[in-house]
Amino acid sequence: MRVLETLTWMVAMLAATAGAFVIVTFGPVLLRRHEAATRLSGLFALDRSHGTLVEIVLQGLEKAGRSIEGAKVNQELKSLVLRAGFFQPSAFYIFAALRYVAGFTVGFLVIVARIGPQGLHLIDIILGLFFGYLFYRYVLIALKLYADRRANVIRRELPPVLDIMLMALDAGVSIDQCMRYVASVAGRTAPVTSEVLRRHVADIDGGMPYDAALDRLGQRLGLDEGQDLASTIKQALFQGGELGTTLRRFSADMSEKRMATAREQVGRKAPHLTLVMILFFMPVLLVVLAGPAVVELKGALQNAGEQMTKTRSSK
Repeated sequence: MRVLETLTWMVAMLAATAGAFVIVTFGPVLLRRHEAATRLSGLFALDRSHGTLVEIVLQGLEKAGRSIEGAKVNQELKSLVLRAGFFQPSAFYIFAALRYVAGFTVGFLVIVARIGPQGLHLIDIILGLFFGYLFYRYVLIALKLYADRRANVIRRELPPVLDIMLMALDAGVSIDQCMRYVASVAGRTAPVTSEVLRRHVADIDGGMPYDAALDRLGQRLGLDEGQDLASTIKQALFQGGELGTTLRRFSADMSEKRMATAREQVGRKAPHLTLVMILFFMPVLLVVLAGPAVVELKGALQNAGEQMTKTRSSK
């Protein structure tokens, strides 16, 4: 019975983990669909009194998140949500509500799984609260991992994007035309970075000042190199200077950083390989080297025992 309860509890945790992973993975798609549906409903369906199920769920999560956060907004968490690629204003509140939903759901499932014939005990409630808080923290850790993964993708995509920008600038186009051209042609080679550039172009077309749009560009890129790139373009626009030379130097620095990171990762593999060899190769080697000696020692001890038995029997 205890084994069955343990398996039920493990299945509940795995199901909650899979659900949280699906929500975090497909969150941007849901948010983009929500934004597109909201715009279309405002343009073509003004008299509609109800929305889709996804809209209702997202609006409910947003309202719950606003109620939870209140007037004080956690800027660190908000910047983390932005680094993860969720640019909609409601994404922060939806994530804040999802954390509590995940924690309460996992805690409730653990408590339900622990209910036995004798009812509910205090230890069951404590376990439910513990695992609920654990998954409440796990949602934040998952968002951090997703943001780091996105930052690594952008870090890999920036060098070819900078090369295209340099080619466009060397052809004599302006910075604005260069950004538009890169956003339109880099969709396959750099999908994440090109999406950020398209949003930057949309901000400019919407009437946002160049300095504010470039600041938002650096925030959307979500890494230090992106902030430096936005600052470099901003300085060239408002203070003058040769942007091509600066970008070429910036691209060379990024390439050197990538090579240094690659060398560091290769250097970390050597201790890992040594540990693997110690765990898997050394026992086999010891068996091969010491096996014959152990067999011979065992045979010698058996012969000595037989001789001692014969001597005692003859006496």
